Amino acid sequence: MPWSTLAQPQTTPTAADPTIYVGLCQTMPSATTTGIGSSPLDKLAVELIAHISFYACTDGGPTGCALSLVSKRIRAASRPARFFSVSLTTESSAQLKQFLACYQAECARATDALPRVQHLCISLFGREQGDAPAYPMAHGAVPPVQIQARPAAQPAPTSRAEFLARMQRQTQQWRSAQDRLDEGFSHVVPALIRAVAPDLRSLTFVQARWRVTGSVPQCCFAHLRELTLVGGDMTFLPFALARDGRPQFPSLRRLHHNLAFAGAGLSFLEWAAHAPNLTHLRVSRLDSHPRVIVDTLDQVIGDHAAEEYFPHLQHVTIQPNSAPVPSNSNVDAFVEFREFLEYLERLKERAKAPVVVLPPVEQSIIYPGVDRRLVCLRRLKRQWMERLEGEGPGCWEEGVEGKPLSHH
Repeated sequence: MPWSTLAQPQTTPTAADPTIYVGLCQTMPSATTTGIGSSPLDKLAVELIAHISFYACTDGGPTGCALSLVSKRIRAASRPARFFSVSLTTESSAQLKQFLACYQAECARATDALPRVQHLCISLFGREQGDAPAYPMAHGAVPPVQIQARPAAQPAPTSRAEFLARMQRQTQQWRSAQDRLDEGFSHVVPALIRAVAPDLRSLTFVQARWRVTGSVPQCCFAHLRELTLVGGDMTFLPFALARDGRPQFPSLRRLHHNLAFAGAGLSFLEWAAHAPNLTHLRVSRLDSHPRVIVDTLDQVIGDHAAEEYFPHLQHVTIQPNSAPVPSNSNVDAFVEFREFLEYLERLKERAKAPVVVLPPVEQSIIYPGVDRRLVCLRRLKRQWMERLEGEGPGCWEEGVEGKPLSHH
């Protein structure tokens, strides 16, 4: 059931209608099992239903979707809370367009309190797949994510010319797919962010392979307190376009930069200007290059700078990227990595706030049928939900079994 359908009044959902909510297939219970028309919820005061809905809609969307299908009265009463937390994981811009159309329709339909997206997790990297495993998981463990079987391998080329022709076709196909991806996202992502930015309290954004080709919104995240970015800065929202030089993130307290796929454009000096009230900073997958990232990080957390950056900074967490595999062919790279770790230890000594340097990211073991990208996506979503459901540790935990930092 597309998002545009959910925006229309519905009173008789059936078990045969699988409701797709932001990429997760949830089969809605039938009208007989929900007791539409005689639901206990229908007997409660509208104000109480709305209050309960805000406590219930903390799972990224499925609960809000289910509430919208109970009855007209519950749908109307829960409308302000239905989009309280939203998780969007997709490789297609079509799903984002469906959500945005649904959200705008619900806002237009509201006669009292408008629905607001306060917690958003958005990934352009892929969709979660597979059910939970049948075996028990250890506390905090991330279940493996199954991927679809690959197409049958093509026969090996019989000549150099055939090999080059095949490589050229594959390159052209990849470029065409990338261009379509960029064009689709460049229209809908800025529009979506513009629509929800004024009310966001937490945001996790995974940019992945998207390259910005369209216009950018000029907006301020006035109430955003926690931000996780995977892939560098939000390239569709450069700091250079900030209005009147005002901070874009005036209320931001916690910033987590995961530098996977990040380019060279990230500067922590700009973040110091646009997030002046930051208290917690985490940088994951930090490499010795690009130097602008390392050098500006040193400047903003050091106590030797001529200008004061992040005056309220309380804690910094740094996790270096994976170490190169020692071998005779890359001895220099391994030596450089060891020197980088020593540099980070010296950085701790001259920092103005406590700095924790975690062990480098471990090289992932590739298991057949397991997509490492989606394992990372599930981990990010779990950390996002931990913070919004009860202010759990999320990514603010020192190591796997470490002691969590202050949560407030």
